[in-house]
Amino acid sequence: MTANNLQRLTELRAKIDAVDESVHNLLMQRASVIDELIKVKGAATQKGAAFHPGREASMMVQFAKRHGGSLPLEMIIHIWRDIISTFTYLQANYTVHLSDVGDTNLLRDMARFQFGFTVPFQNHDSIKQAFGVMAETGNALAVIAVEGEKCWWQYLGGKNGLGLMARLPVLVETKLPSVDAFVVAPPTTEAIPFDWRTYAGFVESTDALNDWTGGKVIAIDTDEQGRYQALIAIADGGAAPKSMLDIRAVGGYFEQIEPAA
Repeated sequence: MTANNLQRLTELRAKIDAVDESVHNLLMQRASVIDELIKVKGAATQKGAAFHPGREASMMVQFAKRHGGSLPLEMIIHIWRDIISTFTYLQANYTVHLSDVGDTNLLRDMARFQFGFTVPFQNHDSIKQAFGVMAETGNALAVIAVEGEKCWWQYLGGKNGLGLMARLPVLVETKLPSVDAFVVAPPTTEAIPFDWRTYAGFVESTDALNDWTGGKVIAIDTDEQGRYQALIAIADGGAAPKSMLDIRAVGGYFEQIEPAA
């Protein structure tokens, strides 16, 4: 390597060090702003009050729109998901709950991609057990695979108020291993303008919603009593299916990021 190349290499490394220092300083500055925010809002005493799924989804879309260069978009999304989740944790401590059903390693990887490594995780023998703990604490989230456990959505809504908050993976087409999953949360203190509102209820058969065009059928399965439980999503302007009985609102989710976003 020539002397000129060595000098240039030294200059580039110095630039990297300067950028790293700037990023670190900005993150510490962000933390100081959060400290002030906590004092103003008193968010530390409000369970789950720091969650703003609409704002988070909008941020991810904006990152995807302006992203360019050789840096993988997955890395940018993961870093910012970690930042957002950590600063949310500083405002209102919470735990992410998982069930020991299905591919637990893959689901945990997806959950870590979404919530980082500062937020504590807790595993349970079943989704019902996880939801029971969440309803009691009020400041918890869960990551549930759509096909992780039969009719898990039957435990949403009702007295516990638990509902869907986000759909995973964040990126529709990603190089990372993933499964169709949802983030479940306790009820929030403010209305959330979801792109898709989700509902649960009973249907007479697996074919009962074949002719329905008002939204998306996410899942249909039989519960312990042999009844068909359905989970659906409806966008603005869509109508609930008449063939669905005892229908109840169970949260919603925002559009996942398409590769072209």
